[in-house]
Amino acid sequence: MNASPLKGPLRPKVGAERGTFRMGNSRIKRVGLRRWYWADIYHWMLTLTWPRFFMLFATLYVLTNLLFAGAFFVVPGSVSNARPGEFMDMVFFSIETLATVGYGYMNPGSTYGHVVASIEIMLGMVEVAVVTGLLFARFSRPTSRIMFSDVAVITPFNGVPTLMLRTGNERANLILEASVRASLVRRETTQEGQLFTRFYDLKLERDQTTVFALTWTIMHRIDEHSPLWGKTQQDLINEGTTLTVGVSGTDDTLNDFVHARQSYSAEHIFFNHHFADILSDKLEGDVRILDFSKFHDIHPDGSEGGIMPGAAVAHPG
Repeated sequence: MNASPLKGPLRPKVGAERGTFRMGNSRIKRVGLRRWYWADIYHWMLTLTWPRFFMLFATLYVLTNLLFAGAFFVVPGSVSNARPGEFMDMVFFSIETLATVGYGYMNPGSTYGHVVASIEIMLGMVEVAVVTGLLFARFSRPTSRIMFSDVAVITPFNGVPTLMLRTGNERANLILEASVRASLVRRETTQEGQLFTRFYDLKLERDQTTVFALTWTIMHRIDEHSPLWGKTQQDLINEGTTLTVGVSGTDDTLNDFVHARQSYSAEHIFFNHHFADILSDKLEGDVRILDFSKFHDIHPDGSEGGIMPGAAVAHPG
């Protein structure tokens, strides 16, 4: 079996790229939908990356101040003690007004100035409330640190070919009442000759655990009822097979529901390999060592050595 570095990202997450859905080696892009829906603006802001989120509100802050500075500037005398024709004085007065600071040196000098300042103060209060709410929503959103193995393997287990993958809890806490679901997605041709995408829910050896604290090996027995029965590596590649896995539960620290998901294309499902043992049998005092540095490592079946790091292998040759 030849190993070479994988090209491109490992195990692309379902929906990781905005507007696309990955299935096997293909990306599905949605078209024909309305490009913008105003009711989704809150959801859109929650999904922005942190740099884009702060850039958005920095841009909004600057534009708001420039807009009101221009409104003060076009009517001379609207701001008392401002230097005539000095636009920057209007900008700084707009900043003070938007923040309701009011240093006292410059102040509205006319009815027009008072009206514009009142509108800006009201807008500033709304902006502060919106930004505060969005920051709280983003920070308080429960997240998990559940890791998945870089590859899945198919190996005999108690005499039965079994699909296996690993998941682990990277935090030093518990996920209570954890559950896992796994599905196989592939393209099939019906008897009528129609190409059809089929989803198969995989029956797992154990799909629930009371406490998820360390690692969890997810296993699916490949028997005559399995959609993987009789399949080869090349079959999976030809059918554009994708394995999707989702883990969910209640974080005992956050006391809230958390979840994580991952997907594996056919190239990341290894036949006749098994995972390296990461739990040491040797005790250090009364402590056994769980070595996460070997979390992704796999062995060819029937060998003791020849570890192949999961992040550095391609598909079987």
